[in-house]
This record gives sequence, structure tokens and C-alpha cells, in this order.
Amino acid sequence: MSSSSLTVDNIVFFPSTGGRTGLWCQVHIRVCSTCKLSLHLEELSFAACTTRGRGRRRRPNQDWCYNGCDHIHLHEVDPPYDEVTHRDYFLENEGDHYISISGNIKVRHCAGNTSLTDGRRFKIAYKVIDKTELHQGVVSEYGDNTGVVTSPNFPHGYALNGEAFTFMIQNLDPYGYVRLTFDDWDIAPESKIKVYDGFSEGSSHVTLERFRRPVIVSESNTLVLVLSTGTQKDDCCYHSGFKARYQFVSERQWKERPDVSCSETHPLQGGGTLSFTRSSNTGSLFYDCVWLIKRYNRLNTADAVVLRLIEVLLGDGWLKYGKRNSLEIRHGVTSEAPLLARYTARNLTDIEMSITAPRGLYIRLRGGFYTTDKLSFMYTAVKNVTLGGEGCPGYFDYLCHNLLCIDQELMCDGDDHCGDGSDESPLLDCTVSLGSTQASRPPCDGVVVCGSECLTLDQICDGVPDCPGREDEDNCVFSAGDYF
Repeated sequence: MSSSSLTVDNIVFFPSTGGRTGLWCQVHIRVCSTCKLSLHLEELSFAACTTRGRGRRRRPNQDWCYNGCDHIHLHEVDPPYDEVTHRDYFLENEGDHYISISGNIKVRHCAGNTSLTDGRRFKIAYKVIDKTELHQGVVSEYGDNTGVVTSPNFPHGYALNGEAFTFMIQNLDPYGYVRLTFDDWDIAPESKIKVYDGFSEGSSHVTLERFRRPVIVSESNTLVLVLSTGTQKDDCCYHSGFKARYQFVSERQWKERPDVSCSETHPLQGGGTLSFTRSSNTGSLFYDCVWLIKRYNRLNTADAVVLRLIEVLLGDGWLKYGKRNSLEIRHGVTSEAPLLARYTARNLTDIEMSITAPRGLYIRLRGGFYTTDKLSFMYTAVKNVTLGGEGCPGYFDYLCHNLLCIDQELMCDGDDHCGDGSDESPLLDCTVSLGSTQASRPPCDGVVVCGSECLTLDQICDGVPDCPGREDEDNCVFSAGDYF
């Protein structure tokens, strides 16, 4: 650990010039990849800042100073930390502390046009400390035996900046063990997470696979997780990281250890199915399935994902383990996203048939199940039809009757992705067989077929039937006048 301080005495005001608001000076502090910073604002000898001068609201990642106010502004440099770490410290914040996420921050003094008899000055002491978290406990009869450990900046994502973070989870009973289950597991391909079992030189370790959500029980009383973030210069993708729940136990045997192999992550594009069926009576009885539907890049992005229920069977597992079985659906891609619905054995039969979520979905099914328990959903990435009669944009090149746009590859695949049946309509001459998903393409390139003719976008759901069988006005969620 090393320490130092930033000290500035007798600050003189000069009128600001250029496009910046308020004169400022800046210090950029960068430390080792396994280190972070602890800052203490020991002295802020500034004039009090008026409410008027501080009335402007800062956006999360904006670099500007409050005009006319002496204050300290700091933030972390690497995205996405820079979007959530901007802090302002005024006279009344003297004595405050800040502990950084990473080892890369900027500290800025924003100078006002005020003066003090003994001069304006500030002193900020900082220490370089290890990025190591220690979590300790014992079995329940002696104290709290559970806790949570998360990757940096969870659930807002971690930076791919080449840094490393260490998490130590220790059962204070030297003959005890540690169990670890992950509520969230969204790791970037550039990152690696190693798990060490114990402190000894010969302790076993394993590198976790990013596509396989882990569940772990230690062989010693200590688990050590090391996250190496890796590096990526292009800001293309968002990875929330992990959230793990640990439990200190006295026995290594885990009779109800859940099977998590059913967990999957899908990109928010195209469409597909999410299904759970216990294939046989052998193996694990308890399951913990997490399905994610999330955005990976900004190209051809959907406006939302539509989740539709295909099948639900309330079998023996729901009946026997009804108090512990649950299904939760969240609007977002982490376990901390807003809860849309939670179902148990009491209300599973009331499950909603369709859910629309612009920010993606986190779906979790857990409990004890038998072969008679079944659950399946269909998901579809959708985009709203563009205004001005331009039709469906880019990747979403098929127009449903209800004016939603979906991927044309989803047409005639045997599943109702539109929600109104128009992508599987007999008018499309779909030819789906059990052995193939190939289908003939309609001649109208995503616009409704009416007999041997093709209708324009303006003719769909306009209140005037153009087809003999009124197909252009069926299943309209709203009229064209309401939409445009």
C-alpha cells in the first residue's frame, strides 16, 4: 500500500475562456492493474456555493464545472465506470471519502470567481490499495452463514481494461466448507475467472467457462475467485458480470445441489424457444435454470422482445415442492432488474400468455421437478414499423398484420412469432414438414399477400378491406390512423 496527497494553496481566479464552463485544473491518477484508490478530502477551503450556481443538473458522464462555484469533481475514466461515478464535492463535503472501482481516475478542481481572506485551497489524501474483497463467516448456529459477492459495478457492467479483482470467501470453521451459486453469469469472452480451492501452494484451481453457469462446493474452508477482465478497445458489447450467493456449511455433501445446465443466453435478435423438461427420473431432482435474452451490439437492434407461453404443465414437482418452486420473469438482463411476474404452484395456471420487454428478459425457474413438469416459451425480437410508409427496417424485414416487424427467417417455421398468425398464414403458402423447416418465400417480400396481388403498407389495417376475405383487416391491434 502506498499513499500521497494532492495539495493546492492560494488559488487565484482567472476568467474562463473557450467552451469550458468554469476554470479548472486536472490530475489523472493511474495505478497498477490489481490496485484501486482510496481518497480522503481532508481540506476544502472554498467559499460556500449558492443554490443558483449549483442548480444545473449534471448528466452521468458529462465533464463540466458548475459556473461560479469552487468544488472538486472526480470520476473514473474507463467505460462503463465513467457513466456512474461522477461526483462533486463542495465546501460542506470536507472530510468525505471515495473508494474507486478501478485504478484509473481523474480529479478536477473547478474554480469559481470567489475569494477568501486566507486564500482558497484544498488537500486530498489518497492511498493505493489492493482490489481484494474478504468475506468471512461461520455456520448458522454461530452467526450469519450466507452472503453475496458481485463483480465490479454490478449490475451496470464491468470495464474490459486489463485489471484484476480478487474475492476471498472463507468459512472461519477450519473444517467447514463453502457453497457458491450464481444468480447472474454474464462474462465477456475476453475475461477469465479462476477459482482456487484453499490457500496452500498446491491448492487446486479451475478456470470457469463463460457459457456454463457454475455451481460450486469447496473441498477446503476457503474459495478464492480471481476475475481478469481482459481488454477491448471497441465499445461494442455490454456484460453485466456475476452475482454469487455463498453459504458456509459444516458438511461437504450437498443433497439438493441444483442442476444449472438448463441455463442459456440468447441474443435479442431473430427468435427461438426456451423450454424445460426433465428427461428422465435419474440424476438431479433440483434445478435452477436462468434464461437471458439480451442485446449484444447496437447493430440491427430490436425495439423489444416478445415472450409468449407455449406450454405449461403443473406436474408432480410443482405439487410436491410447491413451497420452494418458483418462476420469475424480470424486465432486464440481471436478477436485480424490475420484476414483471413471479409464479408459484398457487398461481402458475394464471401465467400471462404474452410479455413485451424493450430491455431484454431475465427468466429463472428453480425448485424440484419431475418428468411431468413442463414449461416452454417462444421469444421473438420485434421492431415497430417505421413512420412515413417505409415499412420494416433492415434486419427486421417481414411485416406482420399487427404492424410489428420480425426477421423474415422466422416465416413459415411452424411458430406464431407475429402473435396474430400472419407469419404462418395459409396466404404465405407455407410448406412446413417434420423433417425440414424450409418454406417457400412469399412473393410480396414481407407485405401482405391478397390473392395474387400484393398490398402496400398504407392498405393494411386502414379500415378498408382490400382482400375478398378481409385478411388485410384481420388481427389489427390498432388502426393505421391510430398508429400514424
